[in-house]
Amino acid sequence: MTPSELTFSTRSGDIAALEWGAGNTNLILALHGWLDNAASFSQLAPILADQDYHVIAIDFPGHGRSHHRAVGHNYGFIDYLLDIQPVFDQLTQPFTVVAHSMGAALGSMYVAAYPEAVDKLVLIENLGAIPPYQKGEATENLRHSLDEWRRHSLKHQRHYPSIDHAVKARQKATPMPADILRPMIERGLGKTVKGYHWRTDKRLRLGSLVRLDEQQIQEFLADIEVPTQLILAEPLSYAMNYPTMTARINALSPTQMDKLAGDHHLHMTQADAVADRILHFLTTH
Repeated sequence: MTPSELTFSTRSGDIAALEWGAGNTNLILALHGWLDNAASFSQLAPILADQDYHVIAIDFPGHGRSHHRAVGHNYGFIDYLLDIQPVFDQLTQPFTVVAHSMGAALGSMYVAAYPEAVDKLVLIENLGAIPPYQKGEATENLRHSLDEWRRHSLKHQRHYPSIDHAVKARQKATPMPADILRPMIERGLGKTVKGYHWRTDKRLRLGSLVRLDEQQIQEFLADIEVPTQLILAEPLSYAMNYPTMTARINALSPTQMDKLAGDHHLHMTQADAVADRILHFLTTH
């Protein structure tokens, strides 16, 4: 199933999106992870679309084909909530949110604040901002982030002679079959006379100047009022291997929790199994 392109106009710039199953009855807004893009749902979305779901997956600013922030601005984690607010406002509410990794952290916070916007929430491989503020590290973290900001450059330093070379490079960071990675890679590439380069804004890799503390994160999770599903990889992935994970699960108290064999991107590599559990949740709660 080939997705269609979609654009949301916002006061900050255009948010690009992909959609599958336009005209279907049930709307799903999909939110991707850090350094990924809307095409990371290329395996999962068609399965949901076949079951009468209209799936819209956005590219966060700085990712995919969405706008980049103006020169002199950064990508503070909390600011993404201002980016998704106009997307929510332009869609007929309530709808379901399916979110992975960074998208799940942001989606959970937005739904905690606006429960009326959503009927169900599916979180894949995330339970809030990581890492949280640690007592005694605020000043050190601030200095480190400011030093990164001082040194950063927006110039593309690395170019690839072909898309295949870019896929192989991404496989080193995200091991999975090339055919699964390719849609996301192709959406994330630009091309110049020097070759292919990542379109992803280089400022995305800069550290946050300030971080949420653990109490805030767990409060957001506890305040989610809508039926919520949590899907985790088994064995525990690197992204979920932190000391407060159990406390965060308890704070969220998910309506349905599923553990599936796979890795952090199991919605891509194990799309059939993830879709099966999501459809079970959506049709029974």
